[in-house]
Amino acid sequence: MESCRDERYVQAADALQEVIDSGSAALGARHPRVLALRKKRAAILFVGGDYRESLPEFDDLARAYEVTEGPASNNVIDCRRHAADCRAELGHATSALQQYQDVLDLVRTKESDISQTAVEVRRSIGMLLASEGNDTAACEVLRPLFDDLQVLYGLGHEETQEIAEMLEYLSCG
Repeated sequence: MESCRDERYVQAADALQEVIDSGSAALGARHPRVLALRKKRAAILFVGGDYRESLPEFDDLARAYEVTEGPASNNVIDCRRHAADCRAELGHATSALQQYQDVLDLVRTKESDISQTAVEVRRSIGMLLASEGNDTAACEVLRPLFDDLQVLYGLGHEETQEIAEMLEYLSCG
């Protein structure tokens, strides 16, 4: 049985779908406002824990934004990253890791290896590798991330501390 909280997400997604359908009919499926509404709906589904429904929506949105905004737009990056998050939540670690890596390559080219998005994706990769029991690979990702976070934020920062604790837990030398 769904909780009241889960039901609210479903209701919000359903209500938004009605607006999306109307907007698509009036403006076209690839109109920026329609795409933005679809992205909000996919995010609502994700936050509500419906990864199976949000995954194909994020994949489709990434393709739509690629056509309308170009392959390195922020919306493409966001949608691909959220699709990777869905894959990870669904237990599809191999495809999630590949998609995270693709997103990271794109972000590194567009921004840098230490941009906020790159740091978040690197963290996601390291944590997913650790959750899959691949401690060596996780250490290879998290150690340089820790070094970068020390330079960016200092040793006392919450994110730096979190990665330090993970490195300790994984016994990364």
